[in-house]
Amino acid sequence: AIHCSINENADATPTIQAPETQLGQDLKLDLLKLSLSEMENLMSSFGEPKFRAKQLHKAIFDTRIQSFSEMSALPTKVREKLERAATIGSLKIAKEQVSKDGTIKRAYALHDDRLIESVLMPYDDGRYTACISSQAGCAQGCVFCATGQMGFGRHLSSDEIFEQAFRFSQELQQEGKRLSNVVF
Repeated sequence: AIHCSINENADATPTIQAPETQLGQDLKLDLLKLSLSEMENLMSSFGEPKFRAKQLHKAIFDTRIQSFSEMSALPTKVREKLERAATIGSLKIAKEQVSKDGTIKRAYALHDDRLIESVLMPYDDGRYTACISSQAGCAQGCVFCATGQMGFGRHLSSDEIFEQAFRFSQELQQEGKRLSNVVF
């Protein structure tokens, strides 16, 4: 179950206890991890009607907004609460390189400060392929590969894998394009 308490004071920091929080740490809630019914619970905790959850879900997964300020269907008060209490994903861009052909290579920092790489490759026929990570590091140890030299860290969660592809899809949709393929 998700526990969320929002203080109506605009300067107050919201307190969110996510299910995976074992040590009592306060976290922002990652909306990419929530089902529609969990979003309904979140909206109820904000004192909002359940239909706001459908608006939120549509904005994130259909429209693929990148920030709460883009959610024009939601009242400003709700967007402000979301800004204080939640995130849209958990990956942080640590480094990005863009090549002449438009290929985008990103290093993402995970919640445990491990790094992973994702690449978006454009093709002349209009296709876009995302090459995403499923592990932090690699156990192969190939001398020519930077990831192999890091050693194996851990397997990524399904949420971390999904978010890599989602981010590229989100950005392409903003440009009127779509992600064609995902490879590992």
